[in-house]
Amino acid sequence: MYLPRAKRATMPSTGNLLSPKDLSVAIGVSESSLKRWTDRGLLQVSRTAGGHRRIDRNEAIRFVRARKMPLVRPEVLGLPGSVATTPEIDLTTLENPDEAFLELMRRGHDLGARNHLFQRFLDGETIAALADGPIRESFDRIGELWHHGPEGILIEHRATEICVSLVIELAKMVRNDETGPRAIGGAISGDDYKLPPLLTTAVLQEHGFRAVNLGPNTPIEVFELACFTDDPEQRPDFVWMSVNDFHTDAREVNSRLVEFARRCADEDLTLVIGGRAVAEIELDRMPSVPVHGSMTEFSTFIERWKAARD
Repeated sequence: MYLPRAKRATMPSTGNLLSPKDLSVAIGVSESSLKRWTDRGLLQVSRTAGGHRRIDRNEAIRFVRARKMPLVRPEVLGLPGSVATTPEIDLTTLENPDEAFLELMRRGHDLGARNHLFQRFLDGETIAALADGPIRESFDRIGELWHHGPEGILIEHRATEICVSLVIELAKMVRNDETGPRAIGGAISGDDYKLPPLLTTAVLQEHGFRAVNLGPNTPIEVFELACFTDDPEQRPDFVWMSVNDFHTDAREVNSRLVEFARRCADEDLTLVIGGRAVAEIELDRMPSVPVHGSMTEFSTFIERWKAARD
């Protein structure tokens, strides 16, 4: 779609801007080709006071992903220079890319796992697809290793920290939309898992939300304080809850969640719940709360929600 020049000139930047020459070096094309693409609206740019083109780093990454361009100098975009290099592990015998990621995570090969995930992202896979594919597959398998003793616990903890840092980096690669709907959420009290809230936040950001992650183990009182503020600038349009574990009385959690869901309905605030322990919630007592078992389902829902809102 052609983007009018006036809108290109007002594109918000994150303070991390590239010149056309920088991007041309990164992807190995001529600067004149880049300028033609910007003139056609394929690549969004802002302008300096002197009229020079500048390209937001996340817009450059979006452009590379959309056109499936190989990177000659990935470090120019703030990506590791070793993206797409092969780690010193024989992955040729594995059946699919998800198995390769699992093996890298199992061995604690943080650089290899980083390169693998980033390359798939640059090749066009969405964060939701990565969450339901290599990340979920890996933790479904690695999460069972603790039964085998300390080594299994070591592998799981190490893999979790590697993946947390990867998701944080992926979230930084999607361009923030300062005009997008505001979303807030986290994992409920008693749920200590860090990764699901991070992934949910990253998926929301990829869809243009201004997403705030309250993190794991968030009491209902904190959700209420964040969601029902009188400040219109801070009040969210959308709230989500991650429910993967209970460390407290399930009946009390259910009662508080039902009360919170009813207030969200009264306040015309969309509430979405997801996670592997969601079956323990008495959903029939709640007013029409969408429940999702995968990030792909969640991604489809928020896409439709945004379209209906617009």
